[in-house]
Amino acid sequence: MMNNFINIENFKNKLDNYKIEDEKNKYIFRANSKYMISSSIFFIIIAAIAGYSLYQGISGIEKFTPLKITLIVILFGYVAGATFLLFNFKIVIENNEIFLKKIQISMENIESASVKMIRINSSKVDKFLEIITKDKKKIQIRLNINNELLFLKLIQNQIGEKMNI
Repeated sequence: MMNNFINIENFKNKLDNYKIEDEKNKYIFRANSKYMISSSIFFIIIAAIAGYSLYQGISGIEKFTPLKITLIVILFGYVAGATFLLFNFKIVIENNEIFLKKIQISMENIESASVKMIRINSSKVDKFLEIITKDKKKIQIRLNINNELLFLKLIQNQIGEKMNI
């Protein structure tokens, strides 16, 4: 737990010292490379299992059954859908608003925002930005994006002291 505290302090210092190079009207943030690679490995393994099963059926090594065909289609469908979502994931900041999938958050509507370490599963924690809006909605954004410091600095520049790390 102490290690997480040190990491957060280090992260806070990096954010405080971060300077935005060239101001733009629109910023697009996508999933970071480490997250995309680790997720892609999982999808590749699932696709390989489904592909091997398909190969065995086509080559006559094993007999196709309706259940096997259904499972192969489901696995390939899952891999295609998850890959599409992973590569199309983006957070956009434009005109003092944050757009995330179907969520739109106006910076003026943010009551508070804080960076927290939240447990994802039994052995892993990750950084999240938790935003509380003026109408008391709680929105958590996982910070597994490229250039998270720029993302947080843009929000911090708009909401100032309402940002807590």
